Amino acid sequence: MPRRAVKVSDIDSCGLTLSELQELWLGAHPTTGSCFRTREELVAAWQAGRAVVMRLWGSHGRRPRGFYEFEWPGNPPAYDVERSTLWRADALSEAERSELEAEWRREFDAARGKSASERREHYEHHDIPAELITAWSAERKAARRRRRTAKGAPPEEAVVAE
Repeated sequence: MPRRAVKVSDIDSCGLTLSELQELWLGAHPTTGSCFRTREELVAAWQAGRAVVMRLWGSHGRRPRGFYEFEWPGNPPAYDVERSTLWRADALSEAERSELEAEWRREFDAARGKSASERREHYEHHDIPAELITAWSAERKAARRRRRTAKGAPPEEAVVAE
């Protein structure tokens, strides 16, 4: 996923320094701490820079630290489940939601033919929501049933094991 270039006009428009924008993106520096002296300064910086920070780093189902600090209830989700968590919370734009669902569908389809444990691992690695896996699996099963019925075979439920 391509990163957006930071434009001088973006920085000028919000009045924040690169270090301040970086802190809103990644959080306070682990060794040197925050570049803001008070919580009020941090809040004001988020209000001034939110649009820029979200445009640059709030996409593809990912959010900057400032979003989780000021707009998210509770603790931020772990990175490996961030996208599905935002999806479930309906915290994505329609474009992001469509983008992620298309990506997840490709990955769901890519796992076809693998063992059950390999599929589970693949789905987990790609953070595919269980709700989508359930729905897509049901669609796939229904399509198989329709194909079998169209070929003249009895539906799976009617087949008696010998």
